[in-house]
Amino acid sequence: MSFIVILDNIRSAHNVGAIWRTAEAAGADQLILVGTTPAPTYVGDLRPPYVTDRAAKLIGKTALGAERLVPFEYYADIATAITQLQHNHYVVAALELTEGAINIFHYTPPANCALILGHESLGVSPATQAACDVVLEIPMAGRKESLNVSVAAGIAMYQLQAAKAQR
Repeated sequence: MSFIVILDNIRSAHNVGAIWRTAEAAGADQLILVGTTPAPTYVGDLRPPYVTDRAAKLIGKTALGAERLVPFEYYADIATAITQLQHNHYVVAALELTEGAINIFHYTPPANCALILGHESLGVSPATQAACDVVLEIPMAGRKESLNVSVAAGIAMYQLQAAKAQR
């Protein structure tokens, strides 16, 4: 069983760190950072050191060392990441409040699952949702329309892991 968390164009390094920390606690095997998502230095990184050092420092403030425990890969675009994962027999799930999404509490993930979390304001794009195998949502009982991405990530990661354990 393998569980991967994908961060697609997340803009806040603090959110990236919080998600990384929660991913480690929830037993994720890997993070995939995509596009403009803040990332520590990676193989082939062309960003100047002052950019990578700042990103690593900001991520580390909330990750509290989890960034050294859960490995990551960087992809410039989400389509390549999705294609690669599907080629490797992962079911790729987007987390997004949208028509037709499946309630995450009624979903049983397969052994190999990858969860995409999108931009804080824009969410997971319709094109990305279309490329995914399934779109999941966390039902909202209150009047607010969304959760902070790191909070939603925690709920989703633990729910998917709990559902896997009950299979």
